[in-house]
Amino acid sequence: MTWTKLIPGVVSMAVSILIVLTKNLHGKHTIDHHHGVQKFHTSPTPRIGGVALALGLLTAWLLTPSSQSQLFGKMLIAGIPAFAAGLAEDMTRKIGVRARLIATIVSAATAWWLTGYLITRIDIGLVDPIFSYLPISLVFTLFAVSGVVNSINIIDGFNGLASGTLMICFAAFSLIAASAGDLQLVELCLIMDVVLAGFFVVNYPLGKIFMGDGGAYLMGFLLAWIAVMLPIRNPHVSVWAPLLVCSYPVIETTFSMFRRLLNKQNAGHPDGGHMHSLIKVNIVNRHASHFPQNVRNSLVSPLCWLYALLPCSLAVVFHSQEVILIISLLFSIVLYVAIYFFVLRKEYSQAPPKA
Repeated sequence: MTWTKLIPGVVSMAVSILIVLTKNLHGKHTIDHHHGVQKFHTSPTPRIGGVALALGLLTAWLLTPSSQSQLFGKMLIAGIPAFAAGLAEDMTRKIGVRARLIATIVSAATAWWLTGYLITRIDIGLVDPIFSYLPISLVFTLFAVSGVVNSINIIDGFNGLASGTLMICFAAFSLIAASAGDLQLVELCLIMDVVLAGFFVVNYPLGKIFMGDGGAYLMGFLLAWIAVMLPIRNPHVSVWAPLLVCSYPVIETTFSMFRRLLNKQNAGHPDGGHMHSLIKVNIVNRHASHFPQNVRNSLVSPLCWLYALLPCSLAVVFHSQEVILIISLLFSIVLYVAIYFFVLRKEYSQAPPKA
């Protein structure tokens, strides 16, 4: 990697720092206050890190050779509706879940229109023929992409959790693409990681800036669209490999929806029952109570990254073996549930944790 390839990361870092230093000027519209069921930070913090990520990506596109930039540019254009809806929510707090979901679907439909890629198989012999029908493959693609996008927003709960998980996922995709000889996707994944890394150094460990909905939706969309393209461009890569790479946020979101429905709660209503929230309250607060709260917040993410690394590693090693990939996905689900209930039991087996 040449030094010029690091420039997008420098831009995302510099813009992140600038946002933090000028928060008194724009904070009325951009600050995430520390009150709410999912709030663990200790001071008002800018939540428009998505602006820094977007400018880093734009810089990367401007520096990308024309032979490589066409696909990248189409992806960025397609991501505008999702990014705009997320950023609007960051600044107004008035964009509902349904509106943001529709925006992610619009982004996915635009990406299909511009690039022509669709999920046309799921590597299950008896089912694959129905994906030859455009309406079915299109609807499935839109559903899958919007699901991944929103799942990244769901796990964006602690310093570095979403950005670190995204970097792990993009790194896994780059390794799979390299194995398949798809150098264009390798380049795109590396760009995403460089841009995320620039934001990450300001976001983690002290949480001086948050990714916000804009950043989560934009980077989640780019992750989801690479997940769509990878097996379509490289037929020997199973479609189960991208699902396994994205399994941590997808499992978290799916489990949370079922948990809320069983508890007769609104499936889209925020709560403190996510695995990362329980790890903070029942594990980190109990065993690291001597650390300041902002430090404890940063200790949650590495524990979740370790979980995310497992399915990503399995996807890289077995990216063309769908049976092993399916077994790995099932194992990841079982492991998530086991970890969740282990952490949940800590809530009832020990004294109340410190705040």
